[in-house]
This record gives sequence, structure tokens and C-alpha cells, in this order.
Amino acid sequence: MRNNKMYQMIAAAALVTAALSTGTADAAAAKETVKSSETKVASSKLAVTKEQILINGQSTAVSMIQAGSDKLIAAAELAKNFGTAVTSSKGVITLSGGKNSHSIQIQPGSKAFKVDGEERSFTTAPVMQDGRLYVELKAAVGALGGEILNDGQSVQILTKERIAGSFDSVIVDDKGQVIAVKDDAEQTQLLRLHADYSSSLLSSDNNVPNMVISPSGNTAAYTDETGQLYLIGLFGGQPYKLGSDTSVKMDLVWSADGKKIYFVQGDKQEKISYISIDTGKITELVADKVENKSEVRISADEKKIAYIVNVTGVAQSDKDSTEESLKIDYSGAGEQIYTLDLGVKDAKPAALTTSGDNKLYPAFLSDGSVAYLSADSNDNAKGAIKAVGADGKIRDVIADVDVTLSAAVNGNVVATGIAADGSNKVYSVVAGAKTELYSTKSDITDLAISADGSYVAIVADGKIILIQNGKAIEITK
Repeated sequence: MRNNKMYQMIAAAALVTAALSTGTADAAAAKETVKSSETKVASSKLAVTKEQILINGQSTAVSMIQAGSDKLIAAAELAKNFGTAVTSSKGVITLSGGKNSHSIQIQPGSKAFKVDGEERSFTTAPVMQDGRLYVELKAAVGALGGEILNDGQSVQILTKERIAGSFDSVIVDDKGQVIAVKDDAEQTQLLRLHADYSSSLLSSDNNVPNMVISPSGNTAAYTDETGQLYLIGLFGGQPYKLGSDTSVKMDLVWSADGKKIYFVQGDKQEKISYISIDTGKITELVADKVENKSEVRISADEKKIAYIVNVTGVAQSDKDSTEESLKIDYSGAGEQIYTLDLGVKDAKPAALTTSGDNKLYPAFLSDGSVAYLSADSNDNAKGAIKAVGADGKIRDVIADVDVTLSAAVNGNVVATGIAADGSNKVYSVVAGAKTELYSTKSDITDLAISADGSYVAIVADGKIILIQNGKAIEITK
């Protein structure tokens, strides 16, 4: 009896030991399973890399992961650059406010998202990793009101989309700021566009197409239908009359210091004058009764002016002056460049050219010679930029393309022309050195160069392209 009881106790102990051993093994197995699962999760995490990306032209380090074929960016870092707040509620992450005042609702793992209540879709679903949300770059930037630029070499994020439209009448300053007319809007607009792709409206006045901008870019001048000259500040304010003269004024051009405006004056364009910005007083410079003057230009030191005279045919008749005997001599007809030395008392205008080619866009070069676009009346001849010195000698400045447009500031010249392969080339001539800046198959309809020659702006197929140091960027689309 006692032996049986002992046996039962030993057997029970063995069962308990066996049970404990089995439990320990199961626990170890379970622990191993958890560990194995954790290892699997850890190995499936996506690698986070720090990458340099351009944001509004500034190199910025951002966190990114590679999810399949797409790169995803840390949403919080993207939102910071847009000035956007990030909040989370019930598994939905919201990006709201900021520069463009959009609201984006995103759910990790779901391709569907909302922008201002409108349904959109990611190509790659957002990923939540280590408490951070990563989103598809292009879709997220677009949703926030920005734009992605990819030139094949680098990617750039713009926190505001480039302005779209058709542009004309560009000028550019030494900081790369462009002022241009947007002519496809319901009302013509004057805009200031920056190298960082941002833009601001300067004026939508009805006189925008006639405005001539001061060198500082702060003031515009224009005349109304009566000939009255007006000034308008481009940072606000109303137009105001400058002086009270209502004679015809054409081809307005500002002095380099912004203190005077020169112009061709009179019904028959027979005078050249300037008006003082401070007093509104008009001073005549040329009043020789020679008609059809145009395109007055001033040297950088304001000691000389150059202009074009369109010489018409000379009427000749016999002593009876009958209609039958009237003849017109066109041998001397054409456009000629005249100059006047303002530093010499009682100086008279002098013809600088006598050639029969058509002449456009005169401009003083740094050596004192006058450059111009020579467009021969012979359709087979190419347009060229030529320069004529005080001695009357003419030299080629740009002659390897069929030049169609040119512009100049402070002795620096920019021109465009059609090359033998049909492309449109852009050249600059700064301090006498010619440089090819740009080539395109697009039509170039306007161009400008900054006073120091560092920036060139062109209009190609209605878009504005800013060129500096061999790099061209489309600042409009």
C-alpha cells in the first residue's frame, strides 16, 4: 500500500516535470518565433537616405526612401518647405495651410488621397515607417500647389507653379529680374518675374502695352492719345502727369540714371528732346526740320545721342513745275544713322552712315562706335550686326547667322539669328567679346540684356527663358 502510494507520487512528479519541460520548450519556441518575426520585419524596412535636392533654387537635404520604382519623400520635410502644417487624426494625416493654402488628406498604405476635398491617386501608396510618413514626390508637390522641374540632370521643387502664358516686351536687370508683358490675358498685364520662378503683378492698366520701364524697374512712362506723358510707380500708386506738353512723343527711352526721358518729338518726327523727371521741363536737342527721325539712343555717359533718319525720295521738277515733269530721286533714300555730340557747344547732327542697307536698333558700344542691325533690301542677303566708328568705317560684329533681332544696354549687345541648320542662335557682345549663349528650334520674338551683361532674357514661342553663365532656365511655362 505504502509502495503503491510512493509510486503514484513519483509518477505524478514525473508528469509535472514532463509538463514543465514541454511548456519551457513551447515558450522558447514561441520566443524564437517572435524573434524570427521581428528579424523579418526589421529586414523589410526601407533604407532612408539623405539626398540633396533643389527647392526654389536652394540645395536642401531631405529624407527619402525607395519604394519599388518610385522615390518617396518625408512628408513633414516637404511640408516644412511649403510652410504647411501636418496633423494626424484617426489614421488620416492632413497637410494644410502654407504658401498655397491647400488641404491634403492622406492615409498610409492607401493610394487614394484628397486635395481640397477632391479625390486623387498616388502611383505608389504612402509608407509609414518609424513614425514618419513618406509620400510620392511629384504627386505631393503638385497637390501642395508646387511644380517639379527635371532637366535630365537634376530635379528641382518649386513651391509655387511657374506662371503660364504668352509673353512679350522683356527687360532684365543685373539681379536676373525680368519685367515682361503678358498679352494673352483678358487684360494685358505687366509682370515682374524672378530667377527663382516666382512672379508678381505690377500693372494691368490699359496703357501697359505702351509702357517704357525705368532702369531701376520701379517706374514706367507712357503717353496717351493726346501726347501727354505719364509716370506710374510699379509698386502701387496712380499714374500722374509729367509736365503739360501734349505734342507727339515717340520712342521713349530713359537715361541710365533714370532722371530724364529722351524721345522723338513732333507730328513729323522732326525733333529730338528730353524731359526732366524732377521738373517736367522739356529741352530740345535736335530741331533741324529733318523729318522721320526714330530710335533715339543715348551713350552711357550721356555725351552723345544716335538716331535713325528715314530719308525719302527727293522731288525734282523743271522750271514749269508741271505734274508731268515731276520726278522723285530715290538714289539717296533709305535709313541712315546720325549722331550728335552733346558735349560740344553748337554741334550739329552728322550722318554716320551712307550705305543703302536698312538699319534697325542702333546702340552705342563701349568703344564709342554705334552698332546696328543691317537688313539688306536684297532678300538673299543675311541680316548682320555691324558697327560704325566716328571715322565711318564699318565692321561686322555678328555675321555668321541671319540676324533678326538685337537689343543693347550700356554698350552690351544681344542678338538672335537663324543659323544654317535652321536653329535660332543667341549671341551676346560684352566688352567687345562675342559669345554664343543659346540655341533653339523655337521662334524667338524678343530679347534683352542686363546693364552689366550678366543676364540675357529671351521670349521663345511665348515663353521667357533666362540665360546666365551658360545656363538657361524657363521661368514661365
